[in-house]
Amino acid sequence: MLEHFTRRLNLEYIERFDVPMASDKEGRKALIAELAFSLMVERHQSKGRRRGRSHLFAESWNEATRRLRPFVGRGVDLELPLQKDEKNEVLEIEKRLMDFFNGANLPVRTRPLFKGCGFVDASEGDILTRTTLFEVKTVDRSFRSADLRQLLTYAALNAAAGEVEIPMMGLVNPRRGVSFEIPVGELCSDISGRTAQDLFALIIQVFSSGELSR
Repeated sequence: MLEHFTRRLNLEYIERFDVPMASDKEGRKALIAELAFSLMVERHQSKGRRRGRSHLFAESWNEATRRLRPFVGRGVDLELPLQKDEKNEVLEIEKRLMDFFNGANLPVRTRPLFKGCGFVDASEGDILTRTTLFEVKTVDRSFRSADLRQLLTYAALNAAAGEVEIPMMGLVNPRRGVSFEIPVGELCSDISGRTAQDLFALIIQVFSSGELSR
């Protein structure tokens, strides 16, 4: 029932927090998105410390290019220096993320790590606030069922490891200026007819049994 739920999500459940962004940098959007997110992470991690803007940007560039280097040759260009309009786009996306993850949404952890289980390796999420596990999708498309599967995988790994309680899940797209949040139990019930505990147990069983291939 996940595909049906995802269609309803995009038609009924998303909330707008900003206007859509325009961009013609089709081949560099992965770099722009990763750099903007890395800059937001550096900004949050540097709170209370004196670090200049140029230093934060340099650290973010190093982190973003490190993460994207395996994709060079598959449409990701890391050789061309960042152009002025690209940098402006990075700064706009970072601003939107900083504005969204503020106040009640102040992050507890950026890039939270979830222990692996079975054939699923340790996995890194995007943002874990006091109440919600968020994934950031900086793309020119609607939310997809794969985005929710990603969140459900992290939540199942978290439950298996007995880590922090995660009562809510959410998706944020700063490029389109939309977001979505839902209680974990409600999502699990809507897509499977099961409680979160039962659905996560089933997911972990599949991970551990080797019934699915990599």
